[in-house]
Amino acid sequence: MTEPRRLTDPDVLKALTHPLRRRIFRLLREQGPAMVTSLAERAGADPGQISYHLRELAKRGFIEEAPELARDRREHWWRAATGSYGWSSTDFEDPAGRAVAETAERLQIEESFERLRAYHSVRPAWSREWLDAATAGTSGMRLTPEELSALSRELGEVLWRWAEVGRVDPKLRPEERPQDGREHVFLFYHAFPEQS
Repeated sequence: MTEPRRLTDPDVLKALTHPLRRRIFRLLREQGPAMVTSLAERAGADPGQISYHLRELAKRGFIEEAPELARDRREHWWRAATGSYGWSSTDFEDPAGRAVAETAERLQIEESFERLRAYHSVRPAWSREWLDAATAGTSGMRLTPEELSALSRELGEVLWRWAEVGRVDPKLRPEERPQDGREHVFLFYHAFPEQS
C-alpha cells in the first residue's frame, strides 16, 4: 500500500472546497477518464466551466491529461491522478489553513451522508444480491491515541487491498472497461474520541 499524499498546502486543499470541482474529481475517480463534454453532461454544467475547473484540479495534482486516449486532435481526455490523499486540520499552523481544512472535511462529511441518503432512495432498484451484500455498522471501543492510529492504518490497508481487486487500468476508455459485474462501491467511516 502506498502512503496517501498528505495535503498540507491550504491552496491545494482549497481546490477541493468548490462543489463543482469536487463533483468533477469524483466523476473521474469513480467512472474513469472522460472528455469535457461528457463531464459537462454528467455534472450538469457548462463545458467552459468544466474546462476551467479541470485546469485548476490539474494544477494541484488531483487530475491529469490522458492524451493517449484521444483518437484525433479534437479529443481531449482527463483522468484522476493515481493514489489517495488525506489531510488533518492539525497539519496547518495558521488559522486560515485550519479553516480551509475544516471546510474540506465538513464538505466531505456532508457529501458522504448525501450519498448514503441517495442510495437509500434508490435501494429498491438494486438486486437482492447487492442489497444483501451492502452493509452498515457501528462500534464503540476504548482505545489510546496510539491504538486508534494503529486501527486507522489497518483499516486503510484493508480498504486499499479491496480497492486493488477491482481497480481498472486508467488508460482504458470507458467502453473498454471490463464488464465483470462490478459496480462502484462507496464506503466511508469515521473513528474519533468522544466523551460519554
